[in-house]
Amino acid sequence: MSDVVCPHCENACEPTHKFCPVCGFPIGEIVKGNEDPLIGSTLPGGYVIQELVGVGGMGRVYRAEQKALGRTVAVKIIHPPLLGDESASARFITEARAASRLNHPNSVGVIDFGRNGGQLYLVMEFLRGRDLARVVYEDGLLPISRIVDVMVQVLAALDEAHHLDIIHRDLKPENVVLEPMRSGGDFVKVVDFGLAKIRDVGTNITSPGLVCGTPDYMAPEQGRGDPIDARSDLYACGVILFQLLTGRLPFEAESPTQVVLMHLSQPPPDPSRVAPDRDIPQIIIDITLKALAKNANERYQSADEFANALKAALVNLADRASSPAHVWTAESLSCTSCGATVPAGQKFCGDCGARVRTASTVRTPAVGQPAAAQPTLPLPFTGREDDIDWLDLCRFEVGSWVATARLVGDHGVGKTRLLRQFLKNAHDSGDYVVESGPDPW
Repeated sequence: MSDVVCPHCENACEPTHKFCPVCGFPIGEIVKGNEDPLIGSTLPGGYVIQELVGVGGMGRVYRAEQKALGRTVAVKIIHPPLLGDESASARFITEARAASRLNHPNSVGVIDFGRNGGQLYLVMEFLRGRDLARVVYEDGLLPISRIVDVMVQVLAALDEAHHLDIIHRDLKPENVVLEPMRSGGDFVKVVDFGLAKIRDVGTNITSPGLVCGTPDYMAPEQGRGDPIDARSDLYACGVILFQLLTGRLPFEAESPTQVVLMHLSQPPPDPSRVAPDRDIPQIIIDITLKALAKNANERYQSADEFANALKAALVNLADRASSPAHVWTAESLSCTSCGATVPAGQKFCGDCGARVRTASTVRTPAVGQPAAAQPTLPLPFTGREDDIDWLDLCRFEVGSWVATARLVGDHGVGKTRLLRQFLKNAHDSGDYVVESGPDPW
């Protein structure tokens, strides 16, 4: 038998392995899946099961095709041993009921639910992306702007769920799937409502006082077994935000019980001290610590409020980045047309009306510093030869068809400067350059 590829980390495993030696995924279940009797079978509704794609605590997830419409779907089937467990069956049905009520782009869509003989199954949209835990594991820590974008989408899904009185109760990176968009960026899907609590109909799959959830992301009231509400999900979002910013959980211990106790009693650490090299903005730190408040009344009171705080912080950071760190000023300038003295900040000469250079393009030499040491603006374009070469390669590919190139990067890395330099080079080489952009007004 050939090697089995782990679906979590893509490591090649021996067929005899029960668990992946790299990430610990139960690879033995995949080996069994090669002889899975469900593969090739058809469920009511015309869903033909084609491939096992994942195994979880509740059941197996298959890729299937709905023959009538020719679309790919995901089918989740509860583990047969759990069918006799009333709480497990109730949890599975709760997931179906909760997810079917959601109609938000950032929530996984439920298509069908039913029973095939003795098997409970749930048909959902098929997600081709990676979960957030895997993205961070494979790509490393994400830029602040991408973190905010992901969290805002998660909170948008929660906002609708909370308005429908549905509390997720098990938010963690593994339950947040990022689907790449053709235009770039992430499209977030919140999945696995298996532990959801539907408040308006009193549906609760656990007994009062029973702790249910993942300890690392559990709100203090959830760890105590107290009644929970939407703010418990927001606490879990705070933990995820902390983890994305620092690469670590706020509380780590040798046992789940110790982790729960730390959530109950210890204040969260300052993210800037946990990851000093990340240079996390203070405004983002404040938002994170507010979301991790022990007292639910001191947290954000709604997902919408939490998301608005993140969006406002991102706008604030963008404004700071676009403002020059140092503005070079001079007390006065000389008009290049008539030589008259023009006060700093004045755009036109008061004597002849000619436009003068602005203060940002002139710097008065410091005392004792030679004029030759002053920098010339704009600064010379250097260190981007590989980028220019790649754009030139795209330019040479232009023939009888249209060739496109897309520049992707964080705010302030120099995408516009690179593009303008490339266009200048093309123009200097004799190309006819047409540039379009947003209306400056």
